[in-house]
Amino acid sequence: MRTVTALQSALCGLCLTLCLFEGRTQVTQDLPDPPEINCIWGRWTDWSPCDPCSQTQRRSRSIESFGQFGGEACTGSLGERRACTTSATCTKPPAPTCAGNQFTCESGQCIKLRLKCNGDWDCEDGSDEDCEPIRKPCGSMVLENSEHGRRAGYGVNPLSSDPRQNPFNNDYFGGRCERVRNPSTGIIDRIPSNIGVLNYQTQVKETVSREIYEDSHSVLSEIFTDISSTVHVGLSFKFGPTEPSVSTSNGSTVTGQVSIDPQIEKKNLVKDVTEYTTIKNKSFIRVKGSIQLSTYRLRSNDLEVTLSFVEDVKRLPLEYEKGIYFSFIEDYGTHYTKNGKHGGQYDLVYVLNQDTIEEKKISERTIQECVKVGITAGVGSEGIDASGSFQNDKCKEITKKDEDTKRGKAVVDRVISAIFGGSVAGAAGMKAQLNKEGILDIMTFQNWARSIMDEPALLSSEPEPIYSLVPLNLPNANTLVSNLRRATQEYVAEYSQCKCKPCQNGGTPVVVDGACQCLCPPTYGGLACQNYKVKSQNIQTIPTVAQIGNWGCWSAYTPCAGGKHSRTRSCRTEGLQGATCVGESRDEEYC
Repeated sequence: MRTVTALQSALCGLCLTLCLFEGRTQVTQDLPDPPEINCIWGRWTDWSPCDPCSQTQRRSRSIESFGQFGGEACTGSLGERRACTTSATCTKPPAPTCAGNQFTCESGQCIKLRLKCNGDWDCEDGSDEDCEPIRKPCGSMVLENSEHGRRAGYGVNPLSSDPRQNPFNNDYFGGRCERVRNPSTGIIDRIPSNIGVLNYQTQVKETVSREIYEDSHSVLSEIFTDISSTVHVGLSFKFGPTEPSVSTSNGSTVTGQVSIDPQIEKKNLVKDVTEYTTIKNKSFIRVKGSIQLSTYRLRSNDLEVTLSFVEDVKRLPLEYEKGIYFSFIEDYGTHYTKNGKHGGQYDLVYVLNQDTIEEKKISERTIQECVKVGITAGVGSEGIDASGSFQNDKCKEITKKDEDTKRGKAVVDRVISAIFGGSVAGAAGMKAQLNKEGILDIMTFQNWARSIMDEPALLSSEPEPIYSLVPLNLPNANTLVSNLRRATQEYVAEYSQCKCKPCQNGGTPVVVDGACQCLCPPTYGGLACQNYKVKSQNIQTIPTVAQIGNWGCWSAYTPCAGGKHSRTRSCRTEGLQGATCVGESRDEEYC
């Protein structure tokens, strides 16, 4: 019998000691979870003056404290707008005047005069091609852009939510005819003007966790580490936008077509693994794999952004208002990707029945070998080909999910999967195969792998701040850049885990979609990590754990003095005796 206890107070320890001295059977019970904490919102600001151009006014609010311990999450919008009327006149800045060696598009965009009548839509509205093509950059060759070129550069959000729009016009070629052969299709692809380098190269990688995890907290911790953005913000995650879009792009998305939603995949992966935090006698093993198909690097200057991006920037108010700036960030991201890798990726978490493993005396190494996808991929005459070796009969005994599943004796209880990249049909086939058989076959894997070329996902990237794309010839460009820089900092701070109560016994607070969770050490459980998972009837085996507090939020910076300013934060212990925080309580920067 696995017993569970925790020494939370002297009274609890005294009661247990008395029971042992009296010779009675030791009975230990889980401590109750802390009371639910519901989301606490700050007060709304006053409504802004009515904007005469958009006929709207705005207000915003902040998150004071996230929901925790099963309480209501903070899932609402931080900004709000409403229609209004005003007698004030809408004064728009004049359209830029194009130079003598430039052509003025109907939209007001300026392009080089030599790009007129070349067969390409160098004006995003196509107004430069109201004529017969005179000199085509690629001559008689008919070349198309690929999805790998078209998707290059789209934004990233430090909270792991994918932006709704791509700021770049990657159908602009600038009169160039740079091209690259796609080995998967044999077609020559034209490279957009924004891309300095586009290489096609297939690389396949697969890893299996080095150990079988005895609790879901360890798996979640590993997943959170992997999906954390390259823009470091700690353990705070937000898998979908909460602010309404302000984009004028008429609904065009980053991908431009229906494909797998990576936000839903990440959210469901975390949600499904979290369901096992209170279920006993389950263990976990994780298999990750990826197929990288291409790499790109954007040019360092003269990047062509979309007209809708420029219009959305121009519509931002010069007087900073959090709600609308956060909406812009959720449209385009806090950063764009100047370098990136495209391809497909799968993340599989096998939920294992520990009792069955012990009963059948199956070794950890055997399970690791059997759950591997074990498939390699390369480029063949029909696109991506996959090859691999079929598993032996011993593996079929481990992964089969028919009669053993009905009797509750299967080794594999469930396979939780997240697929990134590829077609919806290809990903659905993989999930169906995993749910039915517990393992993939070559044909199913190959069908998905071949669809990645037309539906690639961003596997890794190097970010650059989105505010660096604001055209400097816009009126008040410096003010807009300053506001976007402030919005980026405040957006990250708004969803910080500093708004969580500390976890007990070395647990780590993490924010997921507006609610705080505690990632517990392997020997502790409960919503606050308050319960010790005793593996011995001897209560003296319970170790002493150093209690760790949670840092509160940073204060505002002090006024600049002597070229420096500073800010402070305090350690939240809230009921944890002797708890301390790791890190500095004061931060100083040059100003």
